[in-house]
Amino acid sequence: MRLSRRTFVGGSIAAVGLGSAVPVAASAAGSGPFLPYTPGSFFKSRVVKAPVDHARTASFRAFMATYHEQAGVTYPVITGQAGSRWGTAFHLGRAGDPVWRLRNPRRETQILRTRGWHMADDVADRIPTGDQDRGLLVVDQAFGYTVFFGDVVPHRRSRTITVKASAIFWHHSNGLDKRNPRSNNPRNFCSRGRIPDSLVIRPDLVRAGISRGTGLGHVLQINLSETNARTFGTGYVHPMIGCEDRHVRGWGAEGERIRIAPGVNLVGRGLTGGALVIARTLQQHGAYIGDNSGSASTLKGAQSARGYAPYAGTNVTADCLKGKITWRDFEVVRAGWQ
Repeated sequence: MRLSRRTFVGGSIAAVGLGSAVPVAASAAGSGPFLPYTPGSFFKSRVVKAPVDHARTASFRAFMATYHEQAGVTYPVITGQAGSRWGTAFHLGRAGDPVWRLRNPRRETQILRTRGWHMADDVADRIPTGDQDRGLLVVDQAFGYTVFFGDVVPHRRSRTITVKASAIFWHHSNGLDKRNPRSNNPRNFCSRGRIPDSLVIRPDLVRAGISRGTGLGHVLQINLSETNARTFGTGYVHPMIGCEDRHVRGWGAEGERIRIAPGVNLVGRGLTGGALVIARTLQQHGAYIGDNSGSASTLKGAQSARGYAPYAGTNVTADCLKGKITWRDFEVVRAGWQ
């Protein structure tokens, strides 16, 4: 999760509504679950009609079929389920929740030490333990921003946490890191430009998708088994602004976007429930490469815990796409396209 030295700063950045805590990108009343960021954001952009890079598609499929860390796993795995501790603790923060604060912010996230974020206390019990990322994502509708943390250690009595990585994106923005020339908010910050809200499959959006016959409504981040920092000379493309430059044996630049081909009949493949919602998302909005998994490629699920099953009744499991979707169903969108 470290920030690569291969980052760029450039382009004009316009400040918009910095003092506002009201998320102007909120869904209209009664129209469904809240989704942050403005309508033209990368986060909400669809890929059904996106230009396909056929040469990159062929090389991606060949890589996924032969790379040793894929080890025959022909579909995206959903983390955080059935005992896996690699998911992300997730919460929709509301005004009635207690306020938690960050003990050791970096310069870009100082507001999380002073103002903090709204989070129910029991969320701390769902943060993964051990040596892995220990991720926490809170979409705070009351304060108008999304926060993400890596390697979290909660201090329950003081309602504080210490972390190794912290991020904040404001909901009224276009959802891009401030170092991206296309960003319109100079306070958005996340390691290498990742979009925090793309880092988890939200359980509330899964249930809404089942009810409405839709996807999640936004792009996801995929953690590829291994990327290649030599791709395109920099190792990253829009929306990313940097890469993990120690990875040079894998495929693709961070930020490259893949999708399930529009012609794939998802219902005909036997997909139902939450698995169908995820597959529709990958077909309609796709997934961009934002991290290395160090094993088979994954999508981040909301972390399950004892007594807490975030996807209960939706049939979302670690292997819910197995036997239904394969890497050969995916196409690579032209690099940097939005």
